[in-house]
Amino acid sequence: MVQTDSIWVKVDLKSSPEKVYGFFRNHLGDLVDLFPENFNSIQLVEGQHFDRGSLVLSKYEFGHEHRVEKWVIRAVDDVKKYIVYEAVEGEALKQFKVLRAKVEAVHGGSTKVGGGNFTKLTIEFEKANENVASPEIYLELFVKIAKGVDAYFSNN
Repeated sequence: MVQTDSIWVKVDLKSSPEKVYGFFRNHLGDLVDLFPENFNSIQLVEGQHFDRGSLVLSKYEFGHEHRVEKWVIRAVDDVKKYIVYEAVEGEALKQFKVLRAKVEAVHGGSTKVGGGNFTKLTIEFEKANENVASPEIYLELFVKIAKGVDAYFSNN
C-alpha cells in the first residue's frame, strides 16, 4: 500500500497574507532577485501565468548541489489563498515518488498572541524507498523563502 506522508510548519507574518499570497501567485520569478544565493532562474515554460497546470522550471542551489527541476502548479485557490506545486522532473524525483509543496497564507483572525496572520507550508511526499530521509531540507528552504518574502513586504 502506498503511503504519502506530510510535514508542515507555520511561519508568522508581519505583512498581510494577501501580499505574501500575491507574491507566490504572481511573482514567483522574483525569488531570483530576493534570494540570488539560492535561485539562478525560475521560468514559466508552459502556461500563460502562474496558474493551475502551468509548468515552472527552477534552477537553484540546494544544500551543496545545483538542481534543475520542473514543478507543475497543481492547485490555486485565490479565496483560500493557497497554491500547490508538484515536482515532475529533476533530482527530487530520484528520492521521492511524490513531492508536493503547499503554500497557504492565512488570516489569524485575532490580535491575541499566537493568533495573528501566518503562512502554512506543507510538504507532502512519498519516498522512493525506505532509506530516503524525510524532506525537511525542502521545508527549511521554504521557511527561509516565506520569512524573506514577509520581511520584504514588511519593510516596503
